[in-house]
Amino acid sequence: MQKQQQTKLITFPAAWTWLMDEAVTQLVKTHYSPRESWKNKPFGKEDARFFFKGIEELSEFFTEERPKGMPAYFQHPKFRSAYILYFLPLQAAKFISLFQMHASAFEAAWEHAKKSGVLRIADLGSGPGTASLAALLMFLERSTRTGEEIPKIVLEWIDTNRNSLEDGRVLVEQLSESFSRLRNRVEIRTHVAPWWKAPLLIEGKTSLLLLGHVLNESSGPSPLREDDRANWIDLWSGLFAMAEGGGTLIVDLAARRTSQLLSRFRDEWISSRIFENDRRIWGPCLHAKACPLADGRDWCHFSVPTEIPGMWFREFSKGLGSERQWLKFSYLWIASKDFPAPSPDSRARRVISDPLGKGKTADILICEPEKPGRIRTKPQGAAPIYRGEIIRVPKK
Repeated sequence: MQKQQQTKLITFPAAWTWLMDEAVTQLVKTHYSPRESWKNKPFGKEDARFFFKGIEELSEFFTEERPKGMPAYFQHPKFRSAYILYFLPLQAAKFISLFQMHASAFEAAWEHAKKSGVLRIADLGSGPGTASLAALLMFLERSTRTGEEIPKIVLEWIDTNRNSLEDGRVLVEQLSESFSRLRNRVEIRTHVAPWWKAPLLIEGKTSLLLLGHVLNESSGPSPLREDDRANWIDLWSGLFAMAEGGGTLIVDLAARRTSQLLSRFRDEWISSRIFENDRRIWGPCLHAKACPLADGRDWCHFSVPTEIPGMWFREFSKGLGSERQWLKFSYLWIASKDFPAPSPDSRARRVISDPLGKGKTADILICEPEKPGRIRTKPQGAAPIYRGEIIRVPKK
């Protein structure tokens, strides 16, 4: 058994800290401060104490399943400001990590934009453009590193809350004005509507289609309801046809219900032949057969070690009693037809558990069609193998 992929810290773009510690805090000060006299001063400890109350309350709401009393939080200024200060960087970091884990998929979006002349990013259930901001930071970093000029960028945002969309517009405009490589290159088109209206609202093809936490936090057509099945197939067929270039990245909670829902959706897409083979999946899957974790006690999710930069993010994390050292999520990245994923190594397997047991050796579960495989790891002292890593198994 050989280990192919090391668990490592992700690298954040250089502009990250400026965006989160300056632009984000200034937006909240300007739009959400309770006193006019606070608005023209730098964000400080007093502001942090005031806004932390909303962060703490919103954190309690964000559970595996939305409780009956869960508010439509973007409707409340207290929760919009809380989200922007703490949960926007947390969720954006998940997209940053996946853009780096699947660098070839992200590069496909750039190559598509070079050919089409427009880097069009559709962000469904966008909130304040969380996923789009992560992508902009990564494209800015790429342009700075390579010297290549960024093509025109069109952001298509769909969300049901207009105020949140406008908060995101402010952040993108600040980012664009502050970095010359983005200046006058970014256009934002907002649509106040449910995410599943995207095929009716967005004209043309996209270089990248992003969905963040829409399965956990919204309703919509579902194959799990028989009377919805035809509408559901039409919806996703339309979305995948729209998503050229880097394809479609769906990111959601690491929770069992949400993760297994995504696994069952994936199996339905395959059985419906919406996509047909393992080259239509960038990750995490290395095969296009039945998911072994679509039901049962375990589920397909990942933990990525990280240190999210930002003075205020660290302060709020300490206040919540949990300094973030891991990013946890479930995801599925669907490749486009014109930019397929490479055929996986026939001996490659994704690890889908942490080491099981504490003896000299420990078992791990690996992703096999329909039922997880189980193999024995090396004795203690060797580098441990963690959930999400890729190994090569011996020939049979």
